[in-house]
Amino acid sequence: MIIKAAKLSHKNKVSDGLEKFANISITGYGCIDHDRNSSLGDNYNYDTFIWTKEILEPSEVEIWKETIIHEMKKGKNIYNMARLYRINDYREFLHIAKRYNIEFFDCSNPNSFDDFKKYAEMGINGIKSKVITIMGTSRRSGKFTTSMVLKRELEKYFEIGTVGTEPQAKLCSIDEMVIPQLIPTCHVASTIFGAVKKVDLKNKDLIIVSGQTGIFSNPLEVGTGRGGGVISLSILLGSKPDYIILASNTVDIEDIKRNINIIELLSGKKVIGITINSKNLNLNEKDFKDLLNDISYKLNIPVADVVKGINLDEFIENIVENVKYPFLTEEASCFTERACHHR
Repeated sequence: MIIKAAKLSHKNKVSDGLEKFANISITGYGCIDHDRNSSLGDNYNYDTFIWTKEILEPSEVEIWKETIIHEMKKGKNIYNMARLYRINDYREFLHIAKRYNIEFFDCSNPNSFDDFKKYAEMGINGIKSKVITIMGTSRRSGKFTTSMVLKRELEKYFEIGTVGTEPQAKLCSIDEMVIPQLIPTCHVASTIFGAVKKVDLKNKDLIIVSGQTGIFSNPLEVGTGRGGGVISLSILLGSKPDYIILASNTVDIEDIKRNINIIELLSGKKVIGITINSKNLNLNEKDFKDLLNDISYKLNIPVADVVKGINLDEFIENIVENVKYPFLTEEASCFTERACHHR
C-alpha cells in the first residue's frame, strides 16, 4: 500500500510519531464520535485513512466499525492500527473493500510467526550485525522516538537496520515491523528474532530494535491487548541484543537502577545509555541538563534527551565507540566499576 496523503482518526502519541518521522502528508483528523459530534473531516484531500488508536474501550468498538465503513464507502484505503480489532476478521469489511476496490492493512497479525519462522531458524546459526535494543521503564517512555533518533544519527557512521514493534513503524521507513501482542506467547521471541535475522541478511552493521512498555509493566490489564512485562521481556530475549538503551519516563534514580539491574540480569548485556522523556518535567534547560548529568555521574552511564538534543552528541559518540571498539569500552567500564567499588 502506497500512502501519499492521509487522514488520521486520533491525535495521540502514534500520530506524533507519524508527524515527526513518516514521509506522509497528514491532511487532518477525524472519526465518528457520537458523544462529541466531531467532524469526520470529509472535506480533507487524502488517499488513505489511518486509524491511530491502538487500545479500544468497549464503547469505542462500534465507533471504529462505523468509521472504517464510512471511509471505505468514500473510496479511501485503510491502515488499521487497532490492536484487537482487525478488518480481516469481519466479513462485512471484506465485502465492502471488494465492492469499493479498497486496499487495507491490519497492523496486528497473529500469524506473523509464519512470515519470520524460516529467518528465525537461519538466525540460530548466528547474527552478523550488532544489535541494539531499546527497552523502556514503562509506556510513554520514548522508546520509538529514541529508536528513530538513533537511526538518524547512527546512519552517519554505520549501515543501520531496524525492527519496529509499533504500528506506525511500517510508515516510518522501518525495515521490519512486528506487533507482538497478538502473536501466541510461545512464538513472540522467535518472531522478533526472525525479524532481526531478516534485516541481518541485508548486511547491516547495526540493527536497532524498539521495545514495548517495560519489564515491570502490569501484564494483567485484562482485555486491553497490552501484555505488559511479558511482551517487554519477549522482545528483550528475542532480539538477543549486544547493547541496550533504556528509555525512561522517570528521573527517579532508584527506579532507573531497578530497571537496569533486571534488564542486565536477564539479558547478560550492559545498558550503555539512558534517554529521558522530559515531556512531563517542568524544568528549564539548564536545570534539566544538570539533572541528566547528575544521573549519568551516579550511574556511570551516558544520559540524554534525544528530542531536545541535550547531551546527544556525546551519547551517540559513546554508542559508536561501543560498536567500533567493544573490547576497549568493556575494559574502561570494568576499570571504572573497580574504581567506584574501591572508593
